[in-house]
Amino acid sequence: MYERELEGRVLKFGHAGMLVHNSFVMYDHQTDSLWVHVTGKAFHGPLKGKKLKFVPSTVTTWAKWKERYPHTLVLPGRRRDTFMGTYDGMESTRNLGLSVVVRFKAKLYPFDALAEEPIVNDRFNGKAVVVVYAKGERTATAWERSVAGRTLTFAWAEQTDKLGNRLLRDRETGSVWSWLTGEAVSGPLRGSSLPQLTYNPILNDRFKIFYKGAPVHGEPG
Repeated sequence: MYERELEGRVLKFGHAGMLVHNSFVMYDHQTDSLWVHVTGKAFHGPLKGKKLKFVPSTVTTWAKWKERYPHTLVLPGRRRDTFMGTYDGMESTRNLGLSVVVRFKAKLYPFDALAEEPIVNDRFNGKAVVVVYAKGERTATAWERSVAGRTLTFAWAEQTDKLGNRLLRDRETGSVWSWLTGEAVSGPLRGSSLPQLTYNPILNDRFKIFYKGAPVHGEPG
């Protein structure tokens, strides 16, 4: 998901009908520049080299989303058969991971690795980060784990929220946090929020193509 305003101009996008490394290409109606959807960067046309601002989003089950946001509006659409394939992240996570971008550098957290280690207190590109994964919902989020100059270390809490979702507890203050919203719901830091990182689910092989040499959690180097 990206903001489509660029340098004061709102762009309108469509599918260019081509692929780059098996990833679809967008074009903007205003300049006919071509954009790779994985990176949000234009690779051909008048806007070549420009990059759209990434908007973090969470991929989860419809049931879990409706549970948390019961008044959600849905944009109706028309199924395009199998032209673009079918997202099967809820069925199989073997080829999927979470791409986390910090200061223009990316790191991949494969879902298979997160299934073994669902809370990762990490440091990447100069920032303390935490990545959390719920295997049952195949849902992952990523946050900075620093609040008011203090770096926090997270583990599962014994409590759940009113909807039955597991919560986190930081070891430093004992505050309890929602891993879905990044907000402290009880304890000394209640009402504080973790800064949300730029992240999105991605096919592991696509990540390695578009972010050559980038680190992968659980792999040497």
